[in-house]
Amino acid sequence: MKPDRQDFHERLTDAVATNDDARLTTILAQARAADIAESFELLDETERSRILFALPPHTAAEVVVMLGEAVRGDIVEDLDTKSLTDIVSELPPDDAADMLAELPEDEADEILDQMEDEQADRIEELLEYGEDTAGGIMTPDVVAVYGWKSVVDAVEYVRAATQEEDLHEIYIVDEADHLVGTVPLRRLVTTAPTTTLEEIVERDPVMVLASDDQETVVQVIRKYDVISAAVVDAEGRLLGRITHDDLLDVAVEEAEEDLYRMAGTDPAEIETSSVFSAAFVRLKWLLPCMLGMLLTASVLLISEGHLDGALFGALAAFAPMIGATSGNSGIQTSTIIVRGFATGELAATKISRALLRHGRIALAMAPVCGVAACGLATIGIRVLIRMGIIESHVDSIRAVPLAIGLAMPVAILVAAVLGIMLPFGFRRFGVDPAIASGPLVTTANDVVSVAIYMFLAMLIVG
Repeated sequence: MKPDRQDFHERLTDAVATNDDARLTTILAQARAADIAESFELLDETERSRILFALPPHTAAEVVVMLGEAVRGDIVEDLDTKSLTDIVSELPPDDAADMLAELPEDEADEILDQMEDEQADRIEELLEYGEDTAGGIMTPDVVAVYGWKSVVDAVEYVRAATQEEDLHEIYIVDEADHLVGTVPLRRLVTTAPTTTLEEIVERDPVMVLASDDQETVVQVIRKYDVISAAVVDAEGRLLGRITHDDLLDVAVEEAEEDLYRMAGTDPAEIETSSVFSAAFVRLKWLLPCMLGMLLTASVLLISEGHLDGALFGALAAFAPMIGATSGNSGIQTSTIIVRGFATGELAATKISRALLRHGRIALAMAPVCGVAACGLATIGIRVLIRMGIIESHVDSIRAVPLAIGLAMPVAILVAAVLGIMLPFGFRRFGVDPAIASGPLVTTANDVVSVAIYMFLAMLIVG
């Protein structure tokens, strides 16, 4: 923490610890919701409850929305239905829908029943969309005006909009609510009042379908460099909009998901504060990798029966070099592929282009790594002989560097192919390709590279 944030946290906890309600109220009144939410991560349940009930409903709602999913889940569990209803009622429709989606269905329905009908209806409409779709993250708060209206009419619509709405443009629709275009606020206020909106509308607006995945929304807004995007249904009717703050939340969420999966865990880990639940999430990935390594062990055991004992010992000593180097090479390739998928680059979706580019990169690296591995193995063998660990009279021992020098480039080329094919394969079957960039690529490359290494060694010696 920076000093000022640390100071705020200390003053906040001190006010709670000394039961100084007046001081606590003063501190909270002068603080930003984001700073309060940050401190919540470091507080226990009792301290959180004291602070939450000391906040005005609107500020409490802001704080709860800004919390991490695990902390928010713990807080929501401790609140009664009335308190939850008060908080949800203060939230914008999109944030309210997100929060209710995290609750059990019966509890969410009970909260909706206690809210005003109009507000509840808007939230229920958003809940019909998947939480990871454009419809699930959009806000229905838009200023939509018919094209035949005048500029002065549009200005009145803007004035009537809620102050919480961050407006940069108004949407122009026809009588059937189909989106026609947009008019930036700057143009609106610099145009003659009697001008009709049809005369100044910017047609062909940036829009996304309500059913589009949120990752697609990020790609569209980034590609066209706009502040917001309209959300429409399959017939082109305006439903809402996605703003830059929604975009930032989605971008962070998508990046976190990819990082978690590439690290060999799951986004579900950030949704729980339970140590045992988090451990279970990680074990789901670690245990299959252990089974995969059994295949590597099986390859070594099978090879042992076809090789001289001293030779096998020398080969096995350098097997980790082959596995680690090819595994890292495969992760480098798959990470670049997954990154291209995440950013929506058109070129990244072409497997032929990926094979051509990354295949050539692997071809450039393979001989360099092969020569380097051969040289290091030669030095290593000589050191082991001088130390008396390996018997110098075993002629086949001197074939080890050659086997490593040949196996390394082959393993790197195979790793590059796996690093390309696994993400594309996962994507083809609707599975997050980031999964392929973590332990899966490493485990697969370990098995394949060691098998290649031992097979070439047996060919050379035999």
